[in-house]
Amino acid sequence: MKRIVLLATVGVVVASMLVATGLSVGSAQEGTVDQADVCAPWSKAWDVSEGYWYFAWYRWCYDPSTSDPSLEESWYIEGGDWEWGEQANFCPESGTCTMSPGSMRMVSGAP
Repeated sequence: MKRIVLLATVGVVVASMLVATGLSVGSAQEGTVDQADVCAPWSKAWDVSEGYWYFAWYRWCYDPSTSDPSLEESWYIEGGDWEWGEQANFCPESGTCTMSPGSMRMVSGAP
């Protein structure tokens, strides 16, 4: 009688483990269906505004589940934050020539 109870208990434990393993594998496979977009590394796009350099972060991405990366129209730009840089200097060879909103200021530098 003890052997029958022991075998029944082992059978129930093994069966429940197999069911639990099957459920966890099934849910893990469902989670992989949604693939994340594939993106290139972040880059900076520089520009000048109000006499100062600024840059905006951007990167190119595509959706592998719906797009073919070999086609240019599959890619899109993901934008990020932007930051101010240094004051713009448009005359570095002849001294300092900076630009401010509404004016331009020349400061000659000795070589």
